[in-house]
Amino acid sequence: MSGLPKSKAKKAILGLGVLAIFAVAPHSLAEDLLNPLIGSVGAPQDPASDTSTPVDAPTPKDLPVKNSLSSAATPEPVVISNQIQTQLVESVTPTISPTPVPAHALEDQVFQVMVPSQIGVDPRAHSIFLPRLQVGGVDTLLVCGSVNATGVYFTKSGTGVVSTEFGLPVFRIAGPAQSVMASLNGNMGMQVISAAKSLSGSAIFLTFVAISKVSIESALCAQGSSSNNRTISFRALGMNLNMVKDTVRLK
Repeated sequence: MSGLPKSKAKKAILGLGVLAIFAVAPHSLAEDLLNPLIGSVGAPQDPASDTSTPVDAPTPKDLPVKNSLSSAATPEPVVISNQIQTQLVESVTPTISPTPVPAHALEDQVFQVMVPSQIGVDPRAHSIFLPRLQVGGVDTLLVCGSVNATGVYFTKSGTGVVSTEFGLPVFRIAGPAQSVMASLNGNMGMQVISAAKSLSGSAIFLTFVAISKVSIESALCAQGSSSNNRTISFRALGMNLNMVKDTVRLK
């Protein structure tokens, strides 16, 4: 055996020792003695650096998950400039138109009205033209009239004048004061006609109202001042139906 290598000699001696142990010792004792020897010879040794405590691998629930779907579905905020916001607000905000103020009588009803209080007429006359009527110191004028006869006729002339239908016992005319008076005084003047009887004893009633804008609403006639109301009476001249005309001889 001296010629064998030392490693083989050791293995041979170890094998003989193992056989001797199996032959002499009980089976369980032999296993207890051999397991450490076999483990120390045949098992690979762990590296010395592998002495640290193993760390548990993180579970999937511990890992941060990036919600790519939610981030993709969420739109980024849109920045709108102040100028665009102002234009949007102005375009959306409805324009409120001011409520138009209806025509009404002015508080100041002080102006000049020059109208005769009575007119002499032929007791047989059924129509008459009124003399010239004058009004001053007012811009927009409404004249309301009525007569206890068949009707009143006048010429509607001038820019911005509106009136009710003429030829009736009641009338209204409105517009710029100068145009209104030009209509009433036009041609030979305002004409009053009585078809059933003579005009003697009849009268025409006039109301002059300073108004805010042109209108012939009947309610405005009562909003003026009583100091601007006028009545023109038709008085019969000193003559009767039995008056006889005589010839006049000229020399």
